[in-house]
Amino acid sequence: MFEMLKALYVEDEDEIKTIVSSLVSSLFNEFYTKSNGKEGLDFFLENQDIDLIITDINMPKMDGLTMCQKIREVNTKVPIIITTAYSDKDFLQRAIEVGVSDFVTKPMNMKILLSSIKKCVEPILLQLKLDKEIILHEQERVQSAKFAAIGQLAAGITHEINTPLTYIKGSFELMDYTIENLPDSNEKENLLKDKKRILDGLVRIENIVYSMKEMSQQSKVQKETSNVYGTVITSSILAYNKIKHISNVYINGKLFDLSMPNDTEIYLANIEKQRIEQVWVIIINNAMDELMKVNGFVNRRLDINITQNENDIKVLFKDNAGGIHEDMLECIFEPFKGSKESSGMGVGLSIAKKIVDDQNAKIRAYNEDSGAVFEIIIPRILS
Repeated sequence: MFEMLKALYVEDEDEIKTIVSSLVSSLFNEFYTKSNGKEGLDFFLENQDIDLIITDINMPKMDGLTMCQKIREVNTKVPIIITTAYSDKDFLQRAIEVGVSDFVTKPMNMKILLSSIKKCVEPILLQLKLDKEIILHEQERVQSAKFAAIGQLAAGITHEINTPLTYIKGSFELMDYTIENLPDSNEKENLLKDKKRILDGLVRIENIVYSMKEMSQQSKVQKETSNVYGTVITSSILAYNKIKHISNVYINGKLFDLSMPNDTEIYLANIEKQRIEQVWVIIINNAMDELMKVNGFVNRRLDINITQNENDIKVLFKDNAGGIHEDMLECIFEPFKGSKESSGMGVGLSIAKKIVDDQNAKIRAYNEDSGAVFEIIIPRILS
């Protein structure tokens, strides 16, 4: 429930301390117990990242209120819950002056204690959530700025490439006529083979340039009718420098290469095209990071399958890298939960989920066979 938080419980009666600890400790990421006010104070001064303090009043060496008063001299914000049998006005007044957050009377009702804990830590949890949202938003802003910068760079590169590419294609077509008119011979046969290799290379260059041009034209992110299949091809081309060293990638059963057209299949949706391409790049890169752990290029595989029904388009990314650890499945889209050393701050999939949510789409992750599956459901445009 409060798995991100740390709590300190100070109680001199061992039986009570054992009972409360057994019921409460599992709610926290870290739960510490001390036996008197002096131990509690010393521990807090050495560990000031404690998020909640629960303490008894009557204890040897230093009572609970004195401990709280000294803690308040160095930290005015940490919530403090006092467990006490006292109810007189003088005690309550002193506790208020010390800055106690709440009281739980003895003998303790565990439901009341849990309710008090929840009330005290809720503002902390909300602040943590807000901080994560701020960091996540900043990460997405930086990521989007990177894509925008790449788009601007791509615009310049495509302009510079297109001119010589047009010249090369024109010259090659003239050469092609010349080759076709040659009499049959071994020389002509070799030239025809060379022609095919050159043509394949030109097609690859055209596809790379087209993908870069597509990115450069999307300076304003807005929803538009787009071919989801085309976005997958574009993202795969953008990630190709990593893909080619790590694993084969299959798109709807066909081995991906740079010459693969992006309009072979049509799946239309109203999406923010550039941001969706960003999602695909994140998922592909994550898959490559995991596939690197599998021995041998030939043993690695990423399948990207796109299908549609009457209402939706489904995009599945499935690798054979062993799957997602069970402990990570439920929180894989939360920021800073990533377990991979190469995943940086662990925000990539959180950004991907936010982008998908913004498209009125859905994303989920699960394991199947010997790998991880990321499933994205996007509302389709009905023709």
